[in-house]
Amino acid sequence: MCGPSRVKPSQVTLQDVAERAGVHRSTVSLALRDAPRISPEVRERVQRIARELGYRVNPLVAALMQSRRSGRSTKDVVLAFVTSYPTREGWRPAKHDRPDFFPGAAARARDFGYRLEPFWCREPGISPRRFCDILTARGITGMIVGRLPPGLHTLELEWGRFSCVALGMTMREPRLHHVTENHFSTVSQAMQRCFERGYRRVGFVFSEANDSPRVGDRWLGAYLRHQLALPEKDRLPVCPGDPADSTTFAAWFRRTRPDAILATHHRPVLEWLQRLGAGVPEEVGVVDLENRPESPCAGIHYDPAKVGALAVEMLVGLMHRNETGVPADPHEVLLTGHWRDGNTLPRRT
Repeated sequence: MCGPSRVKPSQVTLQDVAERAGVHRSTVSLALRDAPRISPEVRERVQRIARELGYRVNPLVAALMQSRRSGRSTKDVVLAFVTSYPTREGWRPAKHDRPDFFPGAAARARDFGYRLEPFWCREPGISPRRFCDILTARGITGMIVGRLPPGLHTLELEWGRFSCVALGMTMREPRLHHVTENHFSTVSQAMQRCFERGYRRVGFVFSEANDSPRVGDRWLGAYLRHQLALPEKDRLPVCPGDPADSTTFAAWFRRTRPDAILATHHRPVLEWLQRLGAGVPEEVGVVDLENRPESPCAGIHYDPAKVGALAVEMLVGLMHRNETGVPADPHEVLLTGHWRDGNTLPRRT
């Protein structure tokens, strides 16, 4: 005698749960939403059977049904932009000098019919479970995790409830799908530009602390790879310190005499060179690896709006496939930056 057929969790439907529980589909739908009109005994039994079968609500269908019940248009369906700075507004650009991914993400969310809203997960008195309960009560099933503040590298949330994408590389645990800049390509492009313009002795300086060590590892990996391809006389050691200070930089500069410098942040390096009386670009060229529109330096520029937009596109794909929780195989989407000319790396004659 054959046993009951097994259904893959991804194929389990509301009707499957209803048949196993011996109730109508509408009863299952109400029970899974904890509707008070369904008795506690029936709610508990239906939810238990749904868990056993591996049934998961399709977030897009859930959002559509909620919008119909509430009378709101589907354009009001919300995605969460989760922030974790010590203060509610600490993630905003006025509070720090890091890229602002939110506007680009919000604009791309609107293209898909969603509204992106910031949610502060470190609000005093709100536990991770309570925070997730608030999102669930709002019918939110997708979240983008913004960059974590310096010193914080993990978040504890009930990830299994949501489709999740992280921005940048500041979060180490758990390992979610994430979108970030192509830092290896950044240094490769910069080295190539230096060589094309006649520079041969190119140095590397960690000029400010970075909130994600893995970014520095990728910069450094690309730099050392290019160094190995140079004649030995043109290979330079990395400036000591992560980050360096004015004293170590001065000693390194006098010892190595680079004709160009890759700087993770341009301001300190320009100040240190000025104190040493080293003219830029007459004596030494400077490349800014985190080039912003206001920077006077040549360097690699990333449009933060594009990073934010890519995160939304990735998230919507996860939601369409009903993929939630911490992934077994985290995916990384890399945005390659483009060269932006400045007055600090002219062609050498």
